[in-house]
Amino acid sequence: MTAPYMHNGMHKTLREVIDYYNEPDKFISNSVNRDTLLAKPLGLTEQEKKDLEAFLLSLTDARFVKK
Repeated sequence: MTAPYMHNGMHKTLREVIDYYNEPDKFISNSVNRDTLLAKPLGLTEQEKKDLEAFLLSLTDARFVKK
């Protein structure tokens, strides 16, 4: 829910995470032990990436987030 994202904190924004899953080789080429489902880029358009980010952000209800 908050940055940094991923198990190693390599992404500062949710958009970076989406870009990573869209084209993982742009971030880490020839990665060892990468899930085989990520072998082929997703090929999301710019609009699809924006829509996905907006959808993911909509899943958080601020009423349930401790401050």
